[in-house]
Amino acid sequence: MSRKTGVPGNPGDISARMASVAAVRPLPGSGGSVRALPGSGYSGGSGAGRASEQDIDVTVMPREAAEPPGRPAPARAPLRSRAEVFRDGQAEHARFRESFMRWLEAHQLVGAVRAMSEPGGSLPMLHVRCAPRVLDQLRRAPEFEAGTMMPLERNY
Repeated sequence: MSRKTGVPGNPGDISARMASVAAVRPLPGSGGSVRALPGSGYSGGSGAGRASEQDIDVTVMPREAAEPPGRPAPARAPLRSRAEVFRDGQAEHARFRESFMRWLEAHQLVGAVRAMSEPGGSLPMLHVRCAPRVLDQLRRAPEFEAGTMMPLERNY
């Protein structure tokens, strides 16, 4: 028995601890799936057209503007229904996705993006499978926050 209670095996035996990872589902409204971009040549399956081993998974979000110091806290927002908040979130996600696609086209990086998460989420966040140079450009862009993701199946 390891030091963690209820976890069988030796500390080096990770298979018992990771047995429940396969049961993890995406959050509702998060998109959960990845769709290949037109012209990327990525099919998502095995065989021809598969992404190269150098492709990375990236999460992209809009960068928040820093508030100037000494500014008073905003007043409490009026109460809204969850349906209205969800619709507003979907509209914000759609605007962010469109601005991201325009940015990719302007920087001629559409061909380096293999797949992108499906639209329809309620948060302005995208999951992208792309070449490392896209991440480098995203990190330099003032309008985006970007970081890499590490799939669990590659680690365990």
